[in-house]
Amino acid sequence: MAVWQWLLFFICICVKVTQTEASSWTIDVPSSVKGLLGSCVVIPCSYNYPNAKVQTFTGIWTNDGNQVIYHPTESKMLEQYRRRTKLLGDISKSNCSLMIENLQQNDGGPFHFRIELGGYNSFSYLNKKVSILMIREPNAIDFSAHEDIKEGQPVSASCSVFHSCPTYPPAFHWSHSGEQHFQAQKLHDGQWKATSILTFRSNRTDHNKLLQCRVTYHGGKHQETSKTLKVKYAPVNVKVEYQSDVNEGETAHLKCSSDANPVSSYEWHSETGALLNKGQTYTMSNVSRHSEAVYCTAVNEEGRVRSSTVKLNVLYGPVIETYSKCSSYNGIVKCDCIVQSKPPSMVHFVLGDRVVQSTTVETAGSVTTGTLQTDFGSFKFVHCLANNTLGNANLTLSLPVNDNMQYIFIASGTGVILLIILIATAVGVKKCTRRSGETPPSDLSTMKSERPVAIPHYAPAKRKENYEDAHYTNYHVYGNVGTDLDESVYANV
Repeated sequence: MAVWQWLLFFICICVKVTQTEASSWTIDVPSSVKGLLGSCVVIPCSYNYPNAKVQTFTGIWTNDGNQVIYHPTESKMLEQYRRRTKLLGDISKSNCSLMIENLQQNDGGPFHFRIELGGYNSFSYLNKKVSILMIREPNAIDFSAHEDIKEGQPVSASCSVFHSCPTYPPAFHWSHSGEQHFQAQKLHDGQWKATSILTFRSNRTDHNKLLQCRVTYHGGKHQETSKTLKVKYAPVNVKVEYQSDVNEGETAHLKCSSDANPVSSYEWHSETGALLNKGQTYTMSNVSRHSEAVYCTAVNEEGRVRSSTVKLNVLYGPVIETYSKCSSYNGIVKCDCIVQSKPPSMVHFVLGDRVVQSTTVETAGSVTTGTLQTDFGSFKFVHCLANNTLGNANLTLSLPVNDNMQYIFIASGTGVILLIILIATAVGVKKCTRRSGETPPSDLSTMKSERPVAIPHYAPAKRKENYEDAHYTNYHVYGNVGTDLDESVYANV
């Protein structure tokens, strides 16, 4: 082989060895990383070195002026970087990632990594420098949530942000309770995506409320965003609004209300279920104590819900029941005056020229019963008076004949009957004697009753309801018990 051929061979061998050694000193690091001022930033880094026996590993980061910003020996570092920088991971396993905390404006770099392999060699990766792009405020939150939901359905909302400090990822805070899941996704150039997913079951109380997501970054900076929830639900709190007390004959106005989304339409029904009206209001004309109870039904696309039944409290003046009466038992006369009215009535009695208070008064619902038990003397009637704030009424009650007078009447009636029998017997005997003895006619033969003897019948006195005598219909004695009255008033009784 010629000399020049040997020379070319050795040159090729040397070049190949040199290229192999140089290519083994490689590093993977981004050219730039975004960092939030006041927070932390991690520069991802991994390196390679030629295969060799290495006793110790020393990783160093320096700036463009070859000033050390990180060294295992803190005293060799620039003052402003002490306790702010550190290597993450295991440097002996080719991990050269650097974290800088409390990121400041003058931390922009560029920086490069240097590895010192004890017992072998050292190498500075000057061809792979990294800069930090400062961000004053965090990027906007990516917020996702279903706004239109139905009550009872599960709701999922997510909140995502980008950052560059995986060691201390952002913290998420939700305004609604529920189950939370955190996800971390590594992107490129040192960027990470942090996501919080909230799951909860919707309720009508969530309607029109803000669902807020608040994100707090390492270092204290924070931001928040929100969406208004729209929850569809069937009507609740369905009720009838009305004036409970209404005078008989007046008009009552009723209004139905509810809480619902979407807004309810309304129907009105009688207590038996008959449809009375459609609309939020219902007018009841000429109400009476017998007016039927009603209820309203609220309707929307989520359901139908009815209110409780409403019965108007109809007020009316007193009406004295026709079965009010006076009765006698064991010689004791008692008069009961039974009055229907709302509000309850005051009940008095008028005996002769005196207004007498009831002995007892009992009220059960709309019924008031006044009872009078006293010495009625020789009176044949007693007057029952009732009044409340809406009017008054009176009724004349017949007093029963006392027991002694009944015995006298019975005895007198029996005597009259016996007398008639005796007279008839005597007349018959005389006629028989005259025929047998042919006695001449006497004047007694002309004795004949010109008319038959009639037993008197006494029709019972009729009771008068709503007595129209001016003196009673306009009585001014309800509050003046014991007032003397003009006896001429009772001349027609």
